[in-house]
Amino acid sequence: MWILIILSAVVFFFIIKKESQARWIKYGHFKESYDITVNGHEYYIEEVDFKKYNEALSKYFKVVEEISNYGKAIDMRYDLYDWGFSTFQFQDTLVDVRYFRSTQSVRLIKSKNPISIEEYEKDDLGYWMDIKHKK
Repeated sequence: MWILIILSAVVFFFIIKKESQARWIKYGHFKESYDITVNGHEYYIEEVDFKKYNEALSKYFKVVEEISNYGKAIDMRYDLYDWGFSTFQFQDTLVDVRYFRSTQSVRLIKSKNPISIEEYEKDDLGYWMDIKHKK
């Protein structure tokens, strides 16, 4: 009986912990989030999937709108060709939102410390599909 109670408590704890993690992207099916360090810069990565590419694209624009309301942007870059990315530099952080048509996913890359867009571009995280293993 005690084993069942302890096991239930552990499962409940992990469910609560997973749901309590603050997400930046509130749409789609949560795929993963993790931290990565590249060239001494620390980043938080969050990715969500969608069933259809048009749903992913429309939600990408919603995420971009929400990020643009985060604060006053110091600098901003975006892709005019196919709206594949939007990068915002704020006083305290940098946020890059990417739409991947091939995987019907949206990825958010957020610096943990202030960084310029030029420094971020040198880290070359933008279009890598598997950035977990990029060092």
